[in-house]
Amino acid sequence: MKRLLYNFKITFKNKELIFWAFGFPIIMATLFYGAFSSLINYDGMEPVKIAFVENEENQLYPVYNLVIHSLSVEDGATKTSDSKIFATTYINNRESAETSLRKDEIDGMIYFDNATDFPKLMVMTNSLNSTIIQNVMTEIEQSITAGHTFEPANLKSAGDQKMDYIMVEFYTLLAMACLYGGMIATKALDKNLANMTSSGRRIAVSAVSKAKIILGTLLTSYIIQLIGLAILFVYLTMVLHLDFGPHFPMVVFFTMVGALTGLALGTFVSAVFKVNENTKDGILTGITMLGCFFGGMMGPSMKYLVDSTIPIVNKINPSAIISDGFYALNAFDPDSNRFWLDVVSLFIITSILSTVSIIVLRRQKYDSI
Repeated sequence: MKRLLYNFKITFKNKELIFWAFGFPIIMATLFYGAFSSLINYDGMEPVKIAFVENEENQLYPVYNLVIHSLSVEDGATKTSDSKIFATTYINNRESAETSLRKDEIDGMIYFDNATDFPKLMVMTNSLNSTIIQNVMTEIEQSITAGHTFEPANLKSAGDQKMDYIMVEFYTLLAMACLYGGMIATKALDKNLANMTSSGRRIAVSAVSKAKIILGTLLTSYIIQLIGLAILFVYLTMVLHLDFGPHFPMVVFFTMVGALTGLALGTFVSAVFKVNENTKDGILTGITMLGCFFGGMMGPSMKYLVDSTIPIVNKINPSAIISDGFYALNAFDPDSNRFWLDVVSLFIITSILSTVSIIVLRRQKYDSI
């Protein structure tokens, strides 16, 4: 207990660390809210123009035809209303749809390759509209795969869709905060390494169990991470009035899992990279920000671009996995395969990073300290 209190005291005395772990996410949240406040308060949006290539031979065609029709505005409508989000052109020729797409007359085309597969989406640009189409397609596929009784009315309305893509930015912000918490683990662990600090050298030659010291240090770091994330959630929900959906207890659980991954990442950077403290901070920041970029922090279209061109990247990208888990909780339900796949993926990444860190730390030897 004394060791935990000592670690708390040392960590909170590091003002720079507290800023990056606690203050920076709140500043980013404020900036995001300022940038998107006009969209949040906007009452209408232009319908997304799509071409739906008819294929009655496909067994899923009747379902998709029903859903697309229920989500489409009447001809000539310039704004979405209620659950209407698309302006749909029905085409029985794929080549004609591709021609319209190349001429920028539509935002995307939906077509079937054969009689059994789910339909595919083709877009020419990675924009908010293309991301909206992709998300609706994902919702339909998730509902069919899960075996739910499918009702088009259960899909999100146009207003909900608009909010979803605003919330994607805040989901990636939460992912960044989870991984930035790894800085706390990096700083704390460095103080116990003989090649980094004088206190680490004293620990190395002492009779005290090094494993207990390191585990205590990491436990303190994890608790401090959770405190920082709790403060961020209070700010997002109580001050900015953001809605994280009806499954808030699961949101909290998933945040704790994400923080654990951040802890493992910070431990990995501290153990594996034999560089000075500032360089380790730069490595961790670079990994986190690059992951957030691929995960959609600078625009949801980037996530769609990466998912459609190099899907493996975001399947091993903790930032993208964390933000996708938050989205899955909001768009679907906690029992969805998508959410639990994200949970399992984070545990696998955490296990790999932790295992490598343990191996490296156990093998560390010094000729002189």
